[in-house]
Amino acid sequence: MLLKRFFSTISDLLPVGALVNLDALSKLDPHRMSIENVHSVLRVPRAIAEKICDIGVRQGVLKRMVAIVCPLGEDGAESEKESDLPEMVTCISEEGGFPHDVEIPATQLRKVTFYRLANG
Repeated sequence: MLLKRFFSTISDLLPVGALVNLDALSKLDPHRMSIENVHSVLRVPRAIAEKICDIGVRQGVLKRMVAIVCPLGEDGAESEKESDLPEMVTCISEEGGFPHDVEIPATQLRKVTFYRLANG
């Protein structure tokens, strides 16, 4: 029911006859949606995509998440609140072609914001 209300609100924001990118929609991960994903699926400007995600958070359909991204691209940690992220993150590193764990200060890594379905 929440998802239906959320999409109803979104459709009110979109121009009449707006086309949804069905290929992008089929590839959308409900556990990790970025502003760029929403922009691509709904074919709306990035600012509108961000507003749509904010509406989803306010309606309780989406959760705003923050992740610390390790050098090889994997998430080292994620949380709903940036203040709950750890100071040190365990990441995978490759040395001599073999993976091993390495501790890296979170301040040296990139943080990204993404959204996930609240019930997902």
